[in-house]
Amino acid sequence: MEQKTRADLKAEIKQLFKGRWKDAILLCIIVSLLSIYSIMSNYSDQIRGTSPTSSWHSASRLGTVTGQQVTLVLATLAGVLLVQIVIALVIQLFRIGTSYAMLDWVRNPERQIHPVSDSTVGFTKKYGWSLVGLTIYRVVLIFLWTLLFIVPGIIKAYAYSQTYFVYKDMLAQALADGQPRPRFRDVVTRSRQLMVGHKWQFFVLQLSFLGWAILSALTAGIGQLWLTPYTYGVMANYYDNLQLKA
Repeated sequence: MEQKTRADLKAEIKQLFKGRWKDAILLCIIVSLLSIYSIMSNYSDQIRGTSPTSSWHSASRLGTVTGQQVTLVLATLAGVLLVQIVIALVIQLFRIGTSYAMLDWVRNPERQIHPVSDSTVGFTKKYGWSLVGLTIYRVVLIFLWTLLFIVPGIIKAYAYSQTYFVYKDMLAQALADGQPRPRFRDVVTRSRQLMVGHKWQFFVLQLSFLGWAILSALTAGIGQLWLTPYTYGVMANYYDNLQLKA
């Protein structure tokens, strides 16, 4: 099967959403709102110039750093880090659930959209903890490769970019065959195999949304309501075409 061009992938999603943009926006509403919140938070932080270590810097400038302040800053940083990790995992589950629903929609254009249940499928017993473990496994692998040099880490990030879609398909096949859940190692290996010769292509596809992302940021993130489903749709379509071609 011939690999579709960027124009083909995008045109198919526009056709899929034709007359159903409301469904697309509602499906991605949680992820879109999280993106808008992130953009607004960054604006706010830049304006206020605040950070968890502001008191440390202030005290350092005055030369009055005490042991109690050091302990307070370290405890604050540890708490902030833990909260950020939990929040990141929760957001990731929303993103994965939304991408899974989008992939199902790409494969079945007549599919009915159920925004709440579709976007929260990542929290279900079927996926939940497995996706958390897979996310940690993938992040650790990329981090270890990054320790060698930045470039290997970036290359591996693209090699493992289809991990979550691959897991969805491999899990479905395993359950249908009455087999154990796929091993994380097998999932990332399959993603790596799919991306052989396609990393640059995928990078360019992602880069093609940069202009729209900038415009969205200039609208205080409101544009994300349309950009998010469009992006998720194209990425799901890319994977579907990629695995059919493999």
